[in-house]
Amino acid sequence: MRGRRLTWTIGGTGLIACGVAGILLSATLGTSLTDVLAFSVDLLWAAAVLVFAIGTSSHDSVVARRPLGMITLALVAICPLLVRGVGLFQNPDDPAPLIPWEVTTFVPLALSLIAVVQIGRADVAPKRWRWAPAVALAVSLACDALSMIIVAGADQATAVQFVGLSSALGVIGFLVRTLGLGVVALLAVASERPASVPVFSSPSDPAPGA
Repeated sequence: MRGRRLTWTIGGTGLIACGVAGILLSATLGTSLTDVLAFSVDLLWAAAVLVFAIGTSSHDSVVARRPLGMITLALVAICPLLVRGVGLFQNPDDPAPLIPWEVTTFVPLALSLIAVVQIGRADVAPKRWRWAPAVALAVSLACDALSMIIVAGADQATAVQFVGLSSALGVIGFLVRTLGLGVVALLAVASERPASVPVFSSPSDPAPGA
């Protein structure tokens, strides 16, 4: 129990910090802090997800350290860092990305779907919170889809007016899967009752009914 509380407290705090860093990033785009904050977001995300995946033991890992769950969560954790690392080799004169957008979009999505199913089936998290990552993923995907539909479905003049709304939906989706899940993890820790500790009578104490 103590290991689970430690694991989920550290992981939840990491996700909350990731969300806060993302808010700061959206507020400082185009400044000297952009690159530092963007890297911080990816690093905090990777660290928090890996903490949840590994835990202090199989009883504390959100996927019970099952191979499929561990592998998918590890890939979900490091994907943003890998994409950012590959981007460092991008030729400024060549607009074509080194990794096709289909790969950077659908591979993390597929990994995330597998991961949330593994978390739900692992029977480690409390029942009321077990499918919270799946719900967060669904809300995040809905926000991202609405963001793209709003911009793609409007003409050029109207699309400019919806840029703010589209960006806001993107931020909401990001916060749901970072700050939101971090808060859920802390609530899950707080909702768990500590294991009862047996109290033994002293040999000198009289027996009940004596």
